[in-house]
Amino acid sequence: MSRQKNNNINPIIAIIGRPNVGKSTLFNKIIRKNFAIIDDMPGVTRDLNYQDVVYDDKPFTIIDTGGFHIDEEGIDAITKGIRDQINEVLLQVDGVILLCDGEAGLNDSDKEIFDLIRKKDIRCWIAVSKIDSEGREPWIFEFYETGAGKIFPVSGQTGFGVYSFLDEMTKEFWTEKEINKLQSEKEKEIKLAIVGRPNVGKSTLVNAMIGEEKMLVSPIPGTTMDPIDSFFKYNGKAFKIIDTAGIRRKKKIDALMEKAAIVRAFRAIDRSDIVIFMMDVNELSTDQDLRILGLAHDKGKGIIIVINKWDTIDKETGTYEKIVKDLRDRIKFAPYAPVISISAEENLRVTKLVDKIIEIYGTYFKHIESEPLMEWLAECTRRNPPPLTKKNRPMFFSSIEMIKTAPPTILIKTNCPESVHFSYHRYLLNRFYESFGYEGVPVKIFFKKGPRR
Repeated sequence: MSRQKNNNINPIIAIIGRPNVGKSTLFNKIIRKNFAIIDDMPGVTRDLNYQDVVYDDKPFTIIDTGGFHIDEEGIDAITKGIRDQINEVLLQVDGVILLCDGEAGLNDSDKEIFDLIRKKDIRCWIAVSKIDSEGREPWIFEFYETGAGKIFPVSGQTGFGVYSFLDEMTKEFWTEKEINKLQSEKEKEIKLAIVGRPNVGKSTLVNAMIGEEKMLVSPIPGTTMDPIDSFFKYNGKAFKIIDTAGIRRKKKIDALMEKAAIVRAFRAIDRSDIVIFMMDVNELSTDQDLRILGLAHDKGKGIIIVINKWDTIDKETGTYEKIVKDLRDRIKFAPYAPVISISAEENLRVTKLVDKIIEIYGTYFKHIESEPLMEWLAECTRRNPPPLTKKNRPMFFSSIEMIKTAPPTILIKTNCPESVHFSYHRYLLNRFYESFGYEGVPVKIFFKKGPRR
């Protein structure tokens, strides 16, 4: 994957192949977690699993997919849905790992899948699974019939060949250092991703922000099927808005193609600094919809929760407070995120929303020096001393620093990091927000072994 051809500095790579070739096993080995369900029965992976990975200082996103069928004849609705889903995903990814089965050998489906990928001009690496020793490496030779320049023997079960393969695959990926340098050299734009279910008013909000009917606005759910970048300036600030396809509820297996829209939303979140999670006041989002908000939180993006169509409901004293309390009860992982009610159609409080975006963007990149942080930490421990270590010895913190911004990341060195209970971690996090603000920003606190006293 040459940098000249690929414009995405955080590549998205999909693992595809026939059912039961070991895609989920390889996926788990790459991310080093038991994330995907593994079973000998073909077709277990019917959803798409995603994980951000940093390998050799090179970040990318890996996707595990369901079994891929080319042939139309004799396949059931589920298999057809998976095939359509992956066809859509191929439009979004930067590269593909085509995984074949070394024990079963090369078959016509493998060739057809490779031909399809080649016709779409997508970077592809062919890996042959279930090769767990050098003695099985000759199994790969028949796979050169595909016309691929290089075949990689791997075993997701034992890890044989996996890291050599990753060395080759990521050879031309950007390193985190290169990415940080590139981003610092770019003109500072406030990059927004607007996500939410279909028909909540995302495109209407974009139109209200940029002041022109640039986006296609329709009451039909799913009108916007691709992320579209829009630009505007406000109070001397430059904005880039990424309007995404709606994230629908899971319904029938025939709707699996909608997961391609989720891939697009993931990419939009990756490209953003701040995520606006929109919902319709008449139909607040389900737990499934909130998974996307959880993704924005996990990726460390600034978050604003926007309740749209506020002009369409009957209001009485306490309506806003009641809705916000309900949301807070369901979104406990992001208590820092402000909730703003608007009407994009009537341009109600849209300016207030843009002002809040600017405020959060400034906080997102705000750095605090170690001295005030050390004073803050001393006050926190004075009010509420940390618990004893697992060996019943006093726990102490030797230093604290903000090691990066966007998102703000704090490193505290302690004599026993493994003994820091999650409740004390949460106490420090809550006190940080109380003392320093950081509304809308997911602050991260980590603990590391420090020098002995």
